[in-house]
Amino acid sequence: MTTLSSWFLVTRPKTLLVALAVILLGQTLAWYDSPAHFSVYIALLCMICCMALQIAVNLSNDYFDGKSGVDGDDRLGPDRALQKGLISAAHLRLGILSMCFLAIVSGCYLIYVGGWAYVVLGVLSLLGVYIYSGGPRPLASHGLGEIAVFLYFGWLAVVGSYYLQTQVLIIDVFIPASQVGLLVVAIMLVNNIRDVASDRRAQKFTLATRLGVKSSKHLYCITMLLPSLLLLFDRYQGLTMLLILPVQLALCIAIYQRDGKQLNTQLAQTSVAVLLWGVLYSADLMLG
Repeated sequence: MTTLSSWFLVTRPKTLLVALAVILLGQTLAWYDSPAHFSVYIALLCMICCMALQIAVNLSNDYFDGKSGVDGDDRLGPDRALQKGLISAAHLRLGILSMCFLAIVSGCYLIYVGGWAYVVLGVLSLLGVYIYSGGPRPLASHGLGEIAVFLYFGWLAVVGSYYLQTQVLIIDVFIPASQVGLLVVAIMLVNNIRDVASDRRAQKFTLATRLGVKSSKHLYCITMLLPSLLLLFDRYQGLTMLLILPVQLALCIAIYQRDGKQLNTQLAQTSVAVLLWGVLYSADLMLG
């Protein structure tokens, strides 16, 4: 495998599509509520900053899991760069620092627009790059990964980018933010359900290892279906988004029929479902 393709692998492109869908949702909500004040420049900076942070987290996860031995020969998921020797630890560290620097540079104007609160959010985001998989008590190893993902992809990415455009914070935005946040949690659950055996061996206690496979699959279905239930309280949407419900139900049925490497297919399909939700939600607002 070439170096370029190795770097492409380690960025985990599917997660970047999810990040793209989340920022698209936040910016579309802002445009819908305040079209006269919408800035394409701010939208692009939000996208760059979010993508840079997501890539930094992915690189850190590859680095720290490879160094700690979490990624072993029994790994069922896609190859990891450090584990397979595709990218050195030193180059991964450089990649992490480069992405964090890009996030800081692109975030400077966002701090100027949003105020000092965004300094705090920025510091927390950069800290999250490290403590998600690294440090003495990694979030992902103590059953807190799903909470971190919900807060980052849901409330921070959607509500935070919404405020940068509108300069107002309204409770209504937390409904779509929670919906997409829950769907991203479903992605995390599939990933961790697949890796229960190897995570237990490596003493990585994710939420799935704590709950067990069966209960984790139940929780997956809750996080997949709850967003559609929340449409009852969503002022931005009517029944249009229920068109995705058959996809959600099909995935809930499928997860009980899949184990091991079959969950890689479930993971990919869940990622597509999140992207579909974000794109259709945004399209319905723009075209409605």
